[in-house]
Amino acid sequence: MRKYNTNPIIKLIAVKADCVFETPALIGNGFGEYTDSDILRDSEDNAFLPGSTIAGSLLSLSSEFDVFKEQDNISPLWVYDADLASADGKTAKIIELDGVALDKLNKVALDKAKYDYEAIDAGTKFTLRFLLTIREKDKNKSYEGILLKLMGALKSGETSFGAKTRRGFGRVLCEKPLEKVFDFSNHNKTALDDWLNFNWRSGNGWKDAGARDYSGDYETLTAKFNIDGSLMVRDMRNIFDFDGVSGETPDYAHISVGGKAAILGTSWAGAFKSGLYRLLIQRSSTKQVDAYLNEVFGHVTEPQKDKSAICTTSKVTFGVSYLAKNNAETDGYRTITRVKIDRFTGGSANGALFTETPWFGGNATLEVRYPNDREDIRELLLLGFDALSRGLMQIGGETAAGRGFVKNLVVSDKSGNIET
Repeated sequence: MRKYNTNPIIKLIAVKADCVFETPALIGNGFGEYTDSDILRDSEDNAFLPGSTIAGSLLSLSSEFDVFKEQDNISPLWVYDADLASADGKTAKIIELDGVALDKLNKVALDKAKYDYEAIDAGTKFTLRFLLTIREKDKNKSYEGILLKLMGALKSGETSFGAKTRRGFGRVLCEKPLEKVFDFSNHNKTALDDWLNFNWRSGNGWKDAGARDYSGDYETLTAKFNIDGSLMVRDMRNIFDFDGVSGETPDYAHISVGGKAAILGTSWAGAFKSGLYRLLIQRSSTKQVDAYLNEVFGHVTEPQKDKSAICTTSKVTFGVSYLAKNNAETDGYRTITRVKIDRFTGGSANGALFTETPWFGGNATLEVRYPNDREDIRELLLLGFDALSRGLMQIGGETAAGRGFVKNLVVSDKSGNIET
């Protein structure tokens, strides 16, 4: 006896959205062949964004999206891998970045704490693709409405893919999503023919998918400021000829991302954590301060013989700050030559002549997010901004030489400017 499908597909909704990485993205493969953490690559050695990463990031945004997670049956929402391309349409550019753990009291590098990692460069473009399958028994469920809210999360510019998203990496900006609907109810043969001839790359027949407002369970503080003097967060891997500023390649320079001078979220988090530590230990014990700051900013312990490493997630998300020039003649990259002086003879030390290219002047913006039910974290961050504005906290290295200070700092939230 012939058996019929008792739960047929009655509708398919294909959705796509053109997106770009606003900040570098860390889509790791779990190995360290080229660096301590390499980017995931396909069989042709090109970086790509796997559907599992996209789905995991989006579905973690809200418990409402749990209906799309695989449970007893296959998920009704299919998420496709995304090919990556540079702004000019070529293969996505992979950059290498450096990091180092610093002593929170004296800001000196910890022993064996230097590391490097690969990242997908900012400005990389890709297309997200989703396919929602609605079956007969699911026609009364709210799949389509939840999909609209998921699209709202993409349009909000507040989604991130990959690792270190609490440090500003992998932030995604998407254009309005487009959709094609294939309604097979009432044995619609036209819809079936359209589906059989469907092509994701076709530009015909797509309509605005619409989106519902999305807001996360966090608040945002925005700080605008000017660099007071110069800034140096060393980048020793991506040195380039800074638009002809110098005919020679410097030994190191202030870090750039996508051709723009930047302060990464890792630098901001390190500056805030160490700066606040030096302030708070004046009134509380070292143990109490350590425990509190580790809970707020996250912490990783080294594995021991009798126990595994412990990793706690940061409650605070620091964005990437891009530096802008106010005056092309005085602000921006400048290459200078320095030499180490022998303190006994007053002459130059042997082999200690070097060139560096710090960033001078300009302005930038920092966005910091924190849970909307943690007023204590808000007050902690405002204390940090106050310390930054007073020169009690600096950004980057070479602070003993006067680098890393800011001025004209203004902090605001959705209600307006805040006095720190």
